[in-house]
Amino acid sequence: MKKTITATLIVGCIIWSLFGCDQGEKRVSLQFKFTPDTRLFYKEISKGSAKVTENDKVTSDRFAELEWTLEWYVRRLMEDSTAEIVETRTYRYMALEKDSSKSDTSAHTDDMTMYMKPNGQIVDLEPAQTRKGKLSYMKSYIEQGQPVFPSGELSQGYSWTQSTKVILPDGPIEASTTYEIKSFARERGYDCVVIEYDGNMAIPLEPSKEKSYELLAGVDRITSKGHLYFAYKEGMIVVQMERWLLDGERTYLSKESDTVSTHIQVEYDVDHWLAGVEKP
Repeated sequence: MKKTITATLIVGCIIWSLFGCDQGEKRVSLQFKFTPDTRLFYKEISKGSAKVTENDKVTSDRFAELEWTLEWYVRRLMEDSTAEIVETRTYRYMALEKDSSKSDTSAHTDDMTMYMKPNGQIVDLEPAQTRKGKLSYMKSYIEQGQPVFPSGELSQGYSWTQSTKVILPDGPIEASTTYEIKSFARERGYDCVVIEYDGNMAIPLEPSKEKSYELLAGVDRITSKGHLYFAYKEGMIVVQMERWLLDGERTYLSKESDTVSTHIQVEYDVDHWLAGVEKP
């Protein structure tokens, strides 16, 4: 009888050592892994509504869809592992006024060069053609909204918060986004870590002059909540889905020297996914 009990205990200990909790938590390092001459292709579709109010009068209320095709070409790696990436975007915008059959469709292509560290931090941007105000907006958006991965090996349940001090006309505020590793999953053929995020941004607009108006002041307040699948072995985003809301205020001076106050409300559901990879 004692031999049977002893044998059972030994087998039990072996099973426990193989499959039990003493194996520890799964831990991974989160880093982008870029190789020169690699091309990453992404697709993105944003659908929702866009409403514009001028001096308390609704001037546009639309269903909108924005479809993107993006290519990341890794041109080179610098000595500190910063990647020089040429991003080419082709996008198509479609909008339909809710109270009529009037629609608007447009298509554009542009590109820029960005410099990204392995942790995801973008340290500089060089758009091919852009105005100073637009470049400032893009840099502020990326500084506040681009996830920067912590160093070391991370496990499920780990969270971090990125905060940015933003100077607005009515005083400084703090914009922040919190990220949390929720789980691990197999997605589209890749072993991924699933990261959920919830955050807010505040982006001031620089004064500018156009042919028909002058922008005196403005700010876009943006909230985003979603999750992304990051392939930790290959070091790239595979899928990202989010709910994106913008509440914008603008003050214009029209060509007739009238002051116009504009309120913009945008609500989008965004789907972003990896469409292909070409390696050298």
